[in-house]
Amino acid sequence: MKRNRYLLPLGAMMAVLALAAVVMMARASADDMLHQAASLLANAQTGHAIVEVQLDMPDESANGTVEIWGQRNAGPKGEPAFYVEVLETSKAEARGMVMVGDGDQVWIWNPNKKTVYVGTREELKAKMAEHQVSHDHSQFDRPDYNPEEWPETPEEAVDKLLEYFTAERDRGEDVAGTDVNKLRLIPIPEQVPDEMRANGGMLNIWLRASDNAPLAAEYAGGAVGYGKATATKLELDIAPPVGIFTFNIPEGAEVVNLADIEPPEPQSLTMEEATAVADFSVLTPTDLPAEARLEDITEVRGAIVQRYRLADGERFTIAQGAATAADTPGDNGEAVVVRGVDGLLFSDDDGQRSLLTWLEGDVTFWIGGDLTADEVLAIAESMR
Repeated sequence: MKRNRYLLPLGAMMAVLALAAVVMMARASADDMLHQAASLLANAQTGHAIVEVQLDMPDESANGTVEIWGQRNAGPKGEPAFYVEVLETSKAEARGMVMVGDGDQVWIWNPNKKTVYVGTREELKAKMAEHQVSHDHSQFDRPDYNPEEWPETPEEAVDKLLEYFTAERDRGEDVAGTDVNKLRLIPIPEQVPDEMRANGGMLNIWLRASDNAPLAAEYAGGAVGYGKATATKLELDIAPPVGIFTFNIPEGAEVVNLADIEPPEPQSLTMEEATAVADFSVLTPTDLPAEARLEDITEVRGAIVQRYRLADGERFTIAQGAATAADTPGDNGEAVVVRGVDGLLFSDDDGQRSLLTWLEGDVTFWIGGDLTADEVLAIAESMR
């Protein structure tokens, strides 16, 4: 009986050690599973998926289902080929659209307009860049990314992700009748950019139990809304249908070359019209540089944009709208207090170009262009 008095403490100690081992294995397993998922996708030569998408953002909500085929190394320089078809969507104008690329040539079919947009892969990339510029109202040069910092392998990509998130294994579930493992990616507060930390939220990923293929990803619990993509079918390294990566133009369809498309010019508004279309109170500055002249007022992605001209062709912009209407150059701005709230101030090396952004309630403000830091702060404080 005397020796048995050690059995309970020893058993409790072993139980604690076993529990700790399980916890450590689960933590390591989450990282390992992410590495395996990334490696699986990187090494697959072909793929087919049916993906359901759900978005619920402050300024827009949508859902739909798309079918995707893909093949690596199809173009003359190893470019991928793809086929994307919108099967169902809450956006009627997008229903039935098809986008096809053979690695070099691209076709975009809009059955609602009976129009086919054709061009090369490079022309499509150029038009997408033009569209981004036409919707960018910060007038602030974003820093170039160092190509040497980009991950070169799936393992490096996951390692970079894990610098900003802690991966934890959650309970097992099923996706479209398939057993999966759920992982939670929890932001590391001192690592993530300021805007991400302010928006909050968490990323969830569901990996197929049999091979760790990613079947679903979700952003939830954040201030900017909700989004989820779910693959109800995912097949890797299967033979694509013959001819799937080329497109036969329907008879009678209008053919438009991508190179000939001009980005739409935003329509100029009066201040009264801008106030009427905005779902928030539009503010205007009362303190401007002496030579500043208002060029126009436009609505861009729900934001009201006031563009001003300065001497010698210099310009600056004042914009206000939803947080999703524009991006900031990064997370390395100077923390400032503007109009009684926290803001971020960015300036170039010589201090002659600046961007100031801050949030008041549900409205985000941007002031950027050929201005010094003192000038953007003075304009911001004068907004009425």
